[in-house]
Amino acid sequence: MHYIKPQHRANLDLYKYSGVDKSLLSRYVLTPYWNGLVQLFPLWIAPNVITLLGLFCIAVNLATLLYFTPDLSEPCPSWVYYTFALGLWIYASFDAIDGKQARRTGTSGPLGELFDHCCDALNTTLGVFMVGSALGLPQSWLLALSHLFALVNFYLTTWEEYHTGTLYLSYFSGPVEGLIILCIVYITTGFKGVGFWNRSLHGFLKISDSFERTFPQLSLQDAFMYFGAVVLVMNIIVSSWNVVRACKSQKKPLIPALLGLFPFAFMSALEFVWLAASPQILTRHLIVFLLYIGISFGYQVGLIITAHVTKAPFPYWNVSFYPLLFGVANALLRKVGISIIDNYYEIIYVHLCLAFSALLYGHFVVNVIRDICDYFDINCFTIKRKMNVSTKVGDGTVPVSATPDIPNESNKKRD
Repeated sequence: MHYIKPQHRANLDLYKYSGVDKSLLSRYVLTPYWNGLVQLFPLWIAPNVITLLGLFCIAVNLATLLYFTPDLSEPCPSWVYYTFALGLWIYASFDAIDGKQARRTGTSGPLGELFDHCCDALNTTLGVFMVGSALGLPQSWLLALSHLFALVNFYLTTWEEYHTGTLYLSYFSGPVEGLIILCIVYITTGFKGVGFWNRSLHGFLKISDSFERTFPQLSLQDAFMYFGAVVLVMNIIVSSWNVVRACKSQKKPLIPALLGLFPFAFMSALEFVWLAASPQILTRHLIVFLLYIGISFGYQVGLIITAHVTKAPFPYWNVSFYPLLFGVANALLRKVGISIIDNYYEIIYVHLCLAFSALLYGHFVVNVIRDICDYFDINCFTIKRKMNVSTKVGDGTVPVSATPDIPNESNKKRD
């Protein structure tokens, strides 16, 4: 399977990163920190290594979480939440400087954007479990909804970048303000405990009694979810407006662009129908299920960003939908007394879906990296340098070339 078609390979040469970051926090506070941090990395370290190290920190966070509470039924020791904050801060910092390292080493290009995007897609799902533990969310509809909110925001950004050619980070964005808020949540949970988020918003803010009468059951946990919903609606509006404006300025039809929302909407609808038809997955095996959905999502947005850097058609359909379709069909048929696989084997099937999605995503990542590296004659995790070719001038020897072999490789949004 070739994810980059032969007729689109030459378009890799046309790639040029475009990004807009309106975050005041990023511009006036974090940029000096990032500029200083990147100077700590030697010039021989490839940008993608920095990206991968950041993701490794999130993987360690997940492993720690699952060690103490594999089903999210119990809170972790308080110190664990401090490590969540540290791991996420390192991830966010490395995510911000990998592109700066690419510019320092002269290795900016499409592979870096793709690699960065694939790591971010995985972090979006993995981070939901840590947030769920910190807020005291069990395996439930609230956790599934939190996962959906996170994926919607990420998909919108990818869809928007494909059609506008620019990665937009607004005044309030997930990679900056969103991650900092999550770090604060982790630290707060470490200090106050998970029970802190069950306090009523009225009691915490000491606001009027009329508010308590109107919203008597509104907890800090609920308020956090409502805040996420508001941010989501704002991002939907802004991203949609940017795509509409881009289509008008480029004189392209709007309907095909809007249809680019279909893959995610279709996948999400199937996900929630399956959960509604199979309560045992929702309450007992949701972590495995969301991992499966999240990796399938990573595959989906990976196809989109690959199409973006190669100027290929938008991928409206992909093979990851088929296991999901079968699972939904089986769950619905079981509701009317027609069972293809029973409850026990359905759980095994969910685990098989997770394995399938992981293999599919791995196949995609390896093949796309190999194709791009082959096209540019570069390495993914090392900076390839040309051999020193010396020529004699008079009685001396002068090196002709000892420069990095750079057909532009790596990326970064906030550069």
